[in-house]
Order: sequence, then C-alpha cells, then structure tokens
Amino acid sequence: MKQARPLKIRPLWMFTAVAIFALGLVALVGCTSVSDSLTGVGLDKAGPTSCVKQCNDFYVGEYDREQKLHDTNVENCQSLPQPQKGDCLVAEDARHTAAKVALGNAKIECQNNCHRQGTGSAG
Repeated sequence: MKQARPLKIRPLWMFTAVAIFALGLVALVGCTSVSDSLTGVGLDKAGPTSCVKQCNDFYVGEYDREQKLHDTNVENCQSLPQPQKGDCLVAEDARHTAAKVALGNAKIECQNNCHRQGTGSAG
C-alpha cells in the first residue's frame, strides 16, 4: 500500500503574495465607474446654485417689466380727471402689489424646484 504524500507547507511570502493579489483584484472589480443618474448625486459643482441664479436673473427681468408697466399705468392714471384719477391710482396700486406678490411666490417656487431636481420616485 502506498502512503499519501505529506502536506507540504508553502512559505509565508507566497501566501502573502496571493492574498495581496486577491485583495487587489477584489478592489478593482468592486470599483466600477457609475453615472451621476445612478446615485442621484450630481458631480457638477454648479448644481442648484446655477439654477437658483437662473431663477434670480429671470425674475429680476420680470420685476423690471412689472415696474415699467406700473409706471406707465400711473402716468395714464395721472392724465384722468380728478374723481377717476384717485380710483385708477388705488386700483393700479392694488394690481401692482398683487403682481409683486405673485412674482415673489413664483421666484421662490422656481428656487425650490432647483433643490428638488434629481429627486424622483423609485418604483
């Protein structure tokens, strides 16, 4: 009957080299490049800041247009006779105030939408 060969203990450096190779392989396989849409986190540093700036820039123009319209309407009211002039100015002031409130709310909603970009529902 033939005896089994005794187990040969390999040197420690060989075991260490194989372990390092295996860890390196796992690290390389585990680190794959993914797109921004996978994580939902954008790598663009501008992100919401540029969106908020766009909102601000847009509504600066809208406020300017509203102010010009208000000035024109006030001039038109000034050309009316006295009893109508007062009513016209009161109505224009109310319209202008409501328009500014609406623009302010729309600007805030625009800015809030900047912070909601990229969020969605899963499923």
